[in-house]
Amino acid sequence: MRKALLALLTLSLALIMLATPTGAITASQLGASQIVNTTSSNNWAGVAYSVEWKSWFTNYWGSIMWASESIYTGNLTLGYLNFPNYLYTEDIGIWVALSPAKIGYGTDSSSGSEQSNFVQAGYNIGDDGSHITVWYFLMTLVNGQFTYIYEKPIPAGAVTHLNVFLENLGNGTALANFYVYYANGTYWTTTIYTSIPWTNTGSAMSIVEAPSFSASGGPYYELPYVSGGMINFAFSYIGSDGNEHIGPSNNPVGTMYADVYNLNEQSTYNVALAQIYNGWANNNGGWDYLYQFAYPFGTTYGL
Repeated sequence: MRKALLALLTLSLALIMLATPTGAITASQLGASQIVNTTSSNNWAGVAYSVEWKSWFTNYWGSIMWASESIYTGNLTLGYLNFPNYLYTEDIGIWVALSPAKIGYGTDSSSGSEQSNFVQAGYNIGDDGSHITVWYFLMTLVNGQFTYIYEKPIPAGAVTHLNVFLENLGNGTALANFYVYYANGTYWTTTIYTSIPWTNTGSAMSIVEAPSFSASGGPYYELPYVSGGMINFAFSYIGSDGNEHIGPSNNPVGTMYADVYNLNEQSTYNVALAQIYNGWANNNGGWDYLYQFAYPFGTTYGL
């Protein structure tokens, strides 16, 4: 999972221009009917989904039951860039989230508010220049403030898959299951519960992040050099027929809308940019995503 980049790092930032990701993702590449909003960010890349339909004069949104992600890391390469060199750790967060926000066009739409109200579960993969670390976490954000934070390192070993399952139990409680599979055929799993201040989930999110130094919103970590890997995302929703279905899907029961986030703003702490470059339906359900990462020295694809 490591790659030597010393020759590249001798280049001066003043002499090279950042290779900006080109080409906007389309709704069909995300398994959605339409993209409602595209948001520029200095730490998020990814997508959020809702399913909306209209009956007579009323708009409805399908309840999201759960969201899950399988992250294949068997061919994932992370490289320590070490610029700006006053940061000691480079870190990439990969997580799913459930939000009460409703993405769409009805009068009750709260598209965009999923960015400040959600429960999230996933992994932070870090590189401090000497070894790779993986932490799992469960956090709740309410009106832009963290109300619950839990994070711990996973057991050490050569990881091939990182899986996370996040469910809204409908009683003000969320459940997160973590499954970690190792190259030697063993696995590790744990389950965590947390309270959430809503009973109904309107949107599901899949996010790649340059995480914050602190849960209170401190400086962001720099993204490492990323190449390889693959993300498969899925969520369950109640469709207009009253039955449970799996998304994303090019044939939703209702209209599937998406909000997209592009990490296309440099910050003092992170020079890498990221966005979903392509996506396609997975044969086992859900959706696969390919991300593009742009650095001052070039562009890579992965996750």
